[in-house]
Amino acid sequence: MTASKQTYRLRDVFTPGGLPSVTYVGREHLDLEGKISRARAKGYAFNVVTGPTKSGKSVLCHKVLDDSPLIVIEGGQVKSEDQFWQQIAYKLNLASAASKGRADTTSITTTGEVSGGIPGILGGKGSGSLSDAAQDSSSLTYTNVPIIASLDKMINEEISLLVDDFHYLDHSVQKSVIQALKGAVFKGLTVFLLAVPHRAFDPITVENEVEGRFKHIEIPEWSIDDLVLIPQRGFAALGVAVDDKSIKEICDEAFGNPLLVQESCSEFCLQNGVEKTETENPPKKLDRKKLYLAFGEIAESKGFPKYQKLKKGPNPKKERLGRNLKGGASDDIYSVIMSAVASLGPKASTSYIEIRGAIKELLADGEPTPQKNEITSALAHMSKIAKDKIQGEPPLEWVRGEDSLVITDPFLLFYMKWAIRNKGALEVVPDMLL
Repeated sequence: MTASKQTYRLRDVFTPGGLPSVTYVGREHLDLEGKISRARAKGYAFNVVTGPTKSGKSVLCHKVLDDSPLIVIEGGQVKSEDQFWQQIAYKLNLASAASKGRADTTSITTTGEVSGGIPGILGGKGSGSLSDAAQDSSSLTYTNVPIIASLDKMINEEISLLVDDFHYLDHSVQKSVIQALKGAVFKGLTVFLLAVPHRAFDPITVENEVEGRFKHIEIPEWSIDDLVLIPQRGFAALGVAVDDKSIKEICDEAFGNPLLVQESCSEFCLQNGVEKTETENPPKKLDRKKLYLAFGEIAESKGFPKYQKLKKGPNPKKERLGRNLKGGASDDIYSVIMSAVASLGPKASTSYIEIRGAIKELLADGEPTPQKNEITSALAHMSKIAKDKIQGEPPLEWVRGEDSLVITDPFLLFYMKWAIRNKGALEVVPDMLL
C-alpha cells in the first residue's frame, strides 16, 4: 500500500513575496547558509549581506537565523532614529515604564566627650555613642529608554538583530544606528544588515570605527541552473506536468530574479485553473499557450508606477517638443527614450549608441533624430528622478562616464518587456509557444 500524495495549496508552493519552503533553493554549492551560520557563531561584527534587489537575501537569512531568537526591522518602514528603536522595543515587548524595589538603611553614630550635664539626660564626664538604624522599603518608577532597554535585553537574552533593506535608511539615521550598536556588538550582539551590492560599505562610510568589526557576505546572482529548480520542485509538488521548454522560458524571462520565477509559476498555474495539488493520473499538463497570458498579467502589476514616473520626466517649465513616430503618434523625448530602451530587450545595461539607434527606428520618416546632448540630458534627468522621486533603490542610473543606461530593477525590466515591447504579442498566441 503506497502512501497518499501530500496535498498543497498553490500559495504554499509558489510564494512570491513570501518565505518559500517547498520551492526553497539553498544553492548549496555556494555554501551561502554556511556563511550566514558561521558569521552568527563568530559574532562581534556587523555582518553586511548584499545581493541584487529581491535576490533572496531575506529568505536566506530567515532560513538560517529563524531557529533562534531574532528581531527583524524593515528599513523601508523607518524614517528616524526614534522609530528604529521604538520598533525594536515594541517587538521585544518592552514596557514604556518600569519599577525597581529600593531598600535604604540609615545608621547614625555619635561619639564625644561630655562635661557636666543636663539633668535627666546626660551627666558626668566620659564618652559614648548613639546608634539609630532605620530601613525604608519603597519602589522607584522610571521611564524606559528604548535604546538602552532594547540593547540590554538583546545582549542578555542573546537575541540577534536583522535590519532588512538597511540602505533605505537615511544617511543620518544609518550613522546614529551604527554608533548606537557599536558598543553592543563589542559585547556580543549579533547584527545582520541587508543591502544592495553598491551600498555594502555604508556602515564603514558612516562610522569609520566599525571597520575592524565589519564582515561582508556577498550573495551572487542566480544562474539558470539554480532558478529552474524552483519550477521543477513546485510543479512536482502540485502534481502537474510542464515541459522543459516552458520551465526554461520562465527562468529566462525573470532577469535572474527568483521572486519573478515564483510569480510566473504561480500565475501560470492560475491561468490553467490549478489552485492546489492535482490528483489526476497521468498528471495534468499545463497549457503552454497560456504562459504569455501569465507574463502579461504579472507585467500589469510590476513596474508600472516607476515606468510612468520615468516616462513623464521632470515637471516641464514649458511645453515639450513632440516627436512624430511611425504609426502617427507623437511623444516627447522621455517617452521616446523609454520606448526605445524597451524595444532593445530591455537589457540591464544599454549604451547611448544603442538607444540613439532605437530612437531612429521609432521616429517617423523625415523626423530628425534628437541631438546627443538632448538624449543624454533627458537620461540624466531620468536618473535623478529614479534617485530622488522613487522610494527605495533607484531602478535605473545614467552612467555618464560610460555613456550607458543601467537598469537594476528586474520588475521594471519585466514591465518594459511584457507591457511595453510585447504588448501586441499578448493579444495572440506567439508562434514560439506552439
